[in-house]
Amino acid sequence: MEPRNRETKEPWNSRLNSFLNPGRAFQFFQIFRQGASILIAILLAKSVLSNSDIGNYEQLWYVGNTLSFFWVSGLIQGILTFFPGLKGKEQQGYFFEAYLSFLMISAGICLLLLVMEGPLVQFFTGQDQLDYYHLFIAFVFFNWPTYLLENFYLLHQKTWPIIYFALLAFVGQIVAVVLPLYLGYDFVYSFYALILLAVIKHIWLLAYLFKVSHFHWNARVVKEWILLALPLIAYALLGGFNTAFDNWIVNYFYAGDPGKFAIFRYGARELPLALAMASAFSTAMLPEVAADTRKSLQSIKRRSKTLFHLLFPLSIVLLLTSQWFFPWVFSPEFEGSIVVFNTYLLIIISRLIFSRTILVGLKDNNMVLLISIAELILNIVLSILFIQKWGLAGIAMATVIAYMAEKLLISAYLYRKYRIGLAEYTDLRWYGVYSVLLVMAFLWVEVM
Repeated sequence: MEPRNRETKEPWNSRLNSFLNPGRAFQFFQIFRQGASILIAILLAKSVLSNSDIGNYEQLWYVGNTLSFFWVSGLIQGILTFFPGLKGKEQQGYFFEAYLSFLMISAGICLLLLVMEGPLVQFFTGQDQLDYYHLFIAFVFFNWPTYLLENFYLLHQKTWPIIYFALLAFVGQIVAVVLPLYLGYDFVYSFYALILLAVIKHIWLLAYLFKVSHFHWNARVVKEWILLALPLIAYALLGGFNTAFDNWIVNYFYAGDPGKFAIFRYGARELPLALAMASAFSTAMLPEVAADTRKSLQSIKRRSKTLFHLLFPLSIVLLLTSQWFFPWVFSPEFEGSIVVFNTYLLIIISRLIFSRTILVGLKDNNMVLLISIAELILNIVLSILFIQKWGLAGIAMATVIAYMAEKLLISAYLYRKYRIGLAEYTDLRWYGVYSVLLVMAFLWVEVM
């Protein structure tokens, strides 16, 4: 008698490997990054630290991010579009050239932070000094070059190394910041732990560089990369300046009050997952758009619809329940953050239009820059007007309007110059329905 045939089930690890790919792993990396930031915020709010202590910590990150986000983002986007065009040894040596460039820029900015400590702190925060300032500078010096590693893995189509590095980076960050406080140690030990973590990440980066690259400096390649990235750096500076300006105007309008700054920073957070997944999706699509723009449009449309079904409903649920969960998750002292948080949830409407991804992939970076200038001017004007009438919520609403204006302008330009219509890369039916529902939920909570 022959044995009964049994259905052979695919091992779970095989199913996992078939689901994961470098693009999805990169999305998970960004989710881990944002998740770590949110969890740290929650745990700090429930710790022994006061709102002013938390505000000081947030202001350190604000200064560091303001002086790094533009060149880090612009150069990395330049890497992702420039690298596929290199051949053979140029590709191999390029990784070390990128690392050395990042290291030199990091050293220059950290030196500036040390030499110009007083004026910079006063300008950005309205205070005379920030606690743990010098320790934070040591941390960012080692940390900034490590932003390259996950992007190197993406270019080499390495899935699991992205996941492993994310676990080290962001579980390590949570432990470094929070564990010393909960063990009863002074907050200074959290900064010592952050420096140690950054050094470990830096060593990991160097180990990978010695494995796949070699010490090399090709001035021509570096020059071409920098020239390609300059408009992207300028765009990132202007686009990210919206966030930097929002934080600056809070410090200016409220005379550098760290408690007020903490309330704004805790509310000025987009939907958990949204920024991470949308940014990672956009970054992962850049090489595909650069290689074959027309073919990539359907891929963007199909895959972005999946993001619609996940992120829009989640935004609506969070908006309708924020008045209950926000004080519980953080603390009642942050109740003033709720209206800012609800307003920032509306950013998802513009975040899920990927017109900028296509324009960058087409290397039409000068127009990206011009539109970002218009967005910046609009945000500054509206923020100054709205903060006087609606306070912190006014700043958030100005940001929402400016972001939407940017995406509409880019979409119009894509159609006018390249005949690429919004419907070719966006499922307008689902997008329209979800956007209307989200706005209705916001009006129900905040107006009615």
